[in-house]
Formats: sequence, structure tokens, C-alpha cells
Amino acid sequence: MLPGWRLSARATWALVWLVFYFLPTTINVLSVLSEHKRDGRPIAAWEPMCWEYSSALGGLAALPLVYLGIRRAPGWARAPLRTLGLHLLLMIAYGVVHISLMMGIRVIVYALVGGHYHSAGSWADIFLYEVRKDALTYLIAAAILTMGRQLVRLSRVVALVEAQQAAAVSAPAAAPAAVEPPARLELKVGTRRVFVAPEEIIQVSAAGKYVEVMTAERVHLVRRSLADIQADLPPRLFVRVHRSRLLNRATIQRVDSRPSGDLDITLTTGLTVTASRRYKAELLEV
Repeated sequence: MLPGWRLSARATWALVWLVFYFLPTTINVLSVLSEHKRDGRPIAAWEPMCWEYSSALGGLAALPLVYLGIRRAPGWARAPLRTLGLHLLLMIAYGVVHISLMMGIRVIVYALVGGHYHSAGSWADIFLYEVRKDALTYLIAAAILTMGRQLVRLSRVVALVEAQQAAAVSAPAAAPAAVEPPARLELKVGTRRVFVAPEEIIQVSAAGKYVEVMTAERVHLVRRSLADIQADLPPRLFVRVHRSRLLNRATIQRVDSRPSGDLDITLTTGLTVTASRRYKAELLEV
């Protein structure tokens, strides 16, 4: 990797999925060509490429269904049957999308070269054969996503601890002790009370008489003012970047300037938000 060169979170995930789908696909294409050559059965190179890459493209197109399952599932500990049901439903949907696109691409490619695609068996046979493999692919992709989300959360905690240690070392000895904010922030969401660790909060944004508290898991709508909730958050961790938005410093990955003086902030989640030039000095303060 070149010095100073970093991939954004979105680019990193794109690279992961391209490798996940297309590296095995390329190996399969080379294997098919090698087997046909070894057995003395000539075959045009485009045919195994069409078979394998159509499957990879179909799987890549169905990938958002795995994201949906991870984000919307209530959780195995809280509602195991609902979680299982949602994943089974999305697993079948993943298979339908993958198989439909795969077969459609093959039919179109063969038609473009003046041929006709002959599938091995009926559509029902193909579906039953492919959906078993798709179930395994769905599970592996879900596991990769889950582990990735946990690693992101862990990296945020590590960044927070390092920031706290650096602040403790650089703080003047005679500085008066400040009142520490609570270890967990209490959010009243409707009739429920939700407790969130400040380091888990990505951003807080004003929404009329409410504020939206965003974490990696969900967005909580809380009836409080932005100034009120800012008073309960660690000032060394959260910074106001707009009159209607607070950001967790640990989630800031890159800051780009605009000609107007405003800033574009890219977060570790891949989200990009705008910072007003009015708060530029506070944001860039080390």
C-alpha cells in the first residue's frame, strides 16, 4: 500500500465483495478450460466465462438482500424465530434473484453470438440445484458482514480509548476536574428507555422538536433539543459541525474543503455529511 493511501469504508467493502464473487469465478473458468483441453473436447473460451461470470453477477446483484437481513433482523437473543424466519425468506429471495439474472444473462449472451443456451434440466431442477448453493453463499456473506460490523465497532472503541489516553497525558496538571458525563446516555424513545454508550453514537442531528441519534445498529428518535443532548455527551469526543448536527470525532475518516469554505466529512461508515464553515475551527481543533 502506498504511504498515506487509505481506502474508504465503502471502497473496502466493494473490494471485499469483488474478490468474494469474482476470484473463485475466474478460477472456475480456468479450470473448465483446462479440463476440456485435457479431455480433447474443444470449447470456446467465452462459454465458461459466460456460465461463471453470469452467476457471479447475479450473486452480486442479490447481495443487498444479505445487507437487509443483517440490518432488519431483531437478533437471535431477542427474537430467534423472527430472525430465523426473516433470514430464510431473504435466503430464498437471494436464490430467486441470483438464478433469474444468471439464466437471463446466459440466454442473452448466447443469442447475441447467434446461438441458443441449453440448460441442463428444467427450470425447477436448476432452481433446486442452485438454491442449495445460494443458501451457503448467503450464510457466508452474512457471516462476513457480521464480523465486519463487529470489527468496525471495536476499532471505534480502540480509537476512543487512544483519544482518552492522549488527552489524559496532554492535560495540564493544575486543570480543574471537570464533571464527567454519564458512562451511558439515557434516551427516551416513545415509551421505552434506551441506554447507549456515547462511543457507539455516530452522529446526532436535529429533526424539528426531536433529535435523531444514529448508532451502527439503528437511529433513535428522541424528543430533546440538540443543545440539551450535547451537554450530556463527552465534549472531547463530540464536535458540532453544523447548527443541526453533532459528530463523533472517532468516526471522522476524511475532511475535504469546498470553495465556499464549507467542508465535506466522510465517516468510517461511508456516509458523507456537510460541515458549516462557521464550525470549521472547532472541527479542525486537535
